[in-house]
Amino acid sequence: MSTAQARDLLILDVPEESRAAHARLLAADTGERYTAGDIDIAVGTPAWAGGTGLLVAADDPADLARLVDRRGLAVPEVADGFAGAADGLVLGIAGPTVPSPLPGAEITGVDHVVVTSPNRDRIIATLCGRLDFDLRLDRVQSWGVHQLFLRRGDLLVEVLLQEGDDVDPAAPDGLWGVAWRTVDAEATRTRLTDLGITVSDVRRGAKPGTRVATVKDPELGIPTIVLEQS
Repeated sequence: MSTAQARDLLILDVPEESRAAHARLLAADTGERYTAGDIDIAVGTPAWAGGTGLLVAADDPADLARLVDRRGLAVPEVADGFAGAADGLVLGIAGPTVPSPLPGAEITGVDHVVVTSPNRDRIIATLCGRLDFDLRLDRVQSWGVHQLFLRRGDLLVEVLLQEGDDVDPAAPDGLWGVAWRTVDAEATRTRLTDLGITVSDVRRGAKPGTRVATVKDPELGIPTIVLEQS
């Protein structure tokens, strides 16, 4: 019997009709929420949230909520824990929930989520200073993109920094995309193309030892890739 426990919660602000597309992607029954590893994924915005968000797991959610509030992010209690808005994202602490595990197809979890931000110092202060993420990478890549990678437990966040003279540093952050972890990228590609979904060829990923494919399904409502780690 499954018991309730605290897991990270990823909230995808996508239309309700996107739930069927996510069910196809995950080889699951259509639902509002899935559990992939130690992360819950809400497909569609809960009434209390009002937008895309990330809630982090904690052994004592109420205790962490009090600490986060002292750090300057008000996180009142909501149906799924404690959450508040910060510069375009809903952030907070997830309370315990009963899991809704994936049925056992090749996709086993969320590898990472991709966030965009116009303000490096602000996003670092929010995620690291308030929610205890670790900054693992801060680099302008050879292809010209300034990336941050931040991790907290199993939750990995890639931040794509928007830079340039025309970028307003006070503009909001946003969730740009999701990378799902698969044990076999070719098998995932075959399964989805057999369903009539367009998927790119499997290619070598930017991270050594990875293979990725882009799922080109507009009904998902969010840019999506699958990633295999060898």
